[in-house]
Amino acid sequence: MLAFIVVIMMLMMFLPVPPGQPDFPAEIYGLFIALMFVFQMAFAVPSFIAAYGLLKRKSWARIASIIAGVVAAMSVPVGTAACVYSMWFFLGDRWKSVYEPGHIDATPENWQLAEGAESDVQDFKTSQDARDAAFQYREPPDWR
Repeated sequence: MLAFIVVIMMLMMFLPVPPGQPDFPAEIYGLFIALMFVFQMAFAVPSFIAAYGLLKRKSWARIASIIAGVVAAMSVPVGTAACVYSMWFFLGDRWKSVYEPGHIDATPENWQLAEGAESDVQDFKTSQDARDAAFQYREPPDWR
């Protein structure tokens, strides 16, 4: 639809005006630009709302993301790919690990050792040292 409006606007701008005819009113161009802006915002606003909800981990963010994905599907090809990914993510169970209320923040700053895990860490370090000893760097042969 937007391309149709742009084509009409370009035709009116660049077609020569027959002699004796009045020029096309310049206010119409402003109207076309305003219509295109409103049309583009109708497609962009759902994505902004969904992004805000996801960043703030709102309960309605999942539904907003599904709606934004459906609206984005009309922007071929990138919007269609975004729609497919958002449907795969938000209609399955994958979204729960990230956006479900009460999910555990798994950033490295929040990691802690469980009680009694010190021996497991020591065993890992020992096995790592054994692997490092077995796989030492050797000079490559001289092929000259």
